[in-house]
Amino acid sequence: MKVAFLSTFALDANISLINALKEKYDIYFFTEALYKIYNFIDGSQLKKTITKGDKVEVLLRFGNLISLDKTFVIKGTRNSNVFKKLLISYRIHQELKKINPDVIMIDNYMLTYFLTTLSWRKKMLMIVHDPFLHSGENFPIDRYLRKIHFKLIPHKILLNTNQKSNFIRYYGEDPSKVFTSFLSVYDYLRYYVSESYQQENSGKFNVLFFGRISPYKGIKYLLDGFIKIINAGMYDNISLTIAGSGEFDFDINPYKNYSQITILNQFITPSDLADLISQSSVVVCPYTDATQSGVVMSAFAFRKPVIATNVGGLPEMVEDRKTGIIIEPKSSECIYTTLSELYLNRDLLEEMAQNIENTYFSGEKSWRNSAGQFMNAIEKLNTL
Repeated sequence: MKVAFLSTFALDANISLINALKEKYDIYFFTEALYKIYNFIDGSQLKKTITKGDKVEVLLRFGNLISLDKTFVIKGTRNSNVFKKLLISYRIHQELKKINPDVIMIDNYMLTYFLTTLSWRKKMLMIVHDPFLHSGENFPIDRYLRKIHFKLIPHKILLNTNQKSNFIRYYGEDPSKVFTSFLSVYDYLRYYVSESYQQENSGKFNVLFFGRISPYKGIKYLLDGFIKIINAGMYDNISLTIAGSGEFDFDINPYKNYSQITILNQFITPSDLADLISQSSVVVCPYTDATQSGVVMSAFAFRKPVIATNVGGLPEMVEDRKTGIIIEPKSSECIYTTLSELYLNRDLLEEMAQNIENTYFSGEKSWRNSAGQFMNAIEKLNTL
């Protein structure tokens, strides 16, 4: 069976999912080089509207995960440039007609694949990364395009089960056409670890937050909780790194006065991110609302436990006191007490790291099992 996967992302979860799906299906992968933060591909370097994956240097290292000769990189443009966007959409549609896929998976609601969506909508499976838009990111254009695509594409798959019933009720979806799966570890990051990197066993305790800076991320609660640790004066060799691009919704300057806090407010390359995670002791997701999180799966790729708040699908991803610790949102006190506990109990950290490996690398939360749930949905669409 031929399956086309239309994406605005390239790395993160997608190449691992494709690697698992290609054991059964003939997978054709389309990704758009538009925002470098999404897939680390510089669209300005592309000479053609559509370039084969084996001609894109960034993707060459992943040749054992995805079929580069069946990967297509689109030189993207913003939605505001409607006519150019629709022309690109037409060219993609013509390419897909040559492939003639049996089923199409799509993970976005941009205009890039709009003509294909109109033609193949009944054979499409839409991956809904965010069942509900995040606070502070509920923009009119997103709501509009989302509404159109949700109406056009009847079959959808969520990446957590916690939000399925609310999603069906809120959007008036047909329950028989809404599927679920889950994210597993982001394998691609392990391809970026510096050769010179050596895991240190020096007793250092490095706390890490990484990802796009946005109001719903709850970064201030993490910073305030960490300052309580500093002020306690009982914890040596402890540090906090905040890494990611975007604008803070509060005054960050007072926190820069603490030598134990490093703020990297910039685009983080995959190689830098891989090293940051490798050198961390624990990753914190202090979100005030959430769906699922690629941050968790990036941390788990390096066996790093995660402290996450009890919002959205995070408790489904982080098993409390097995692969991390679940805390209440908007609580600097919870962050303080949890970091203090893990600092003093390194055995618990190592136990959780081993649980991550057992569960996600070869166990029930592996990509093979995640892909199995995608296959159930794909097989149902192929019978229509």
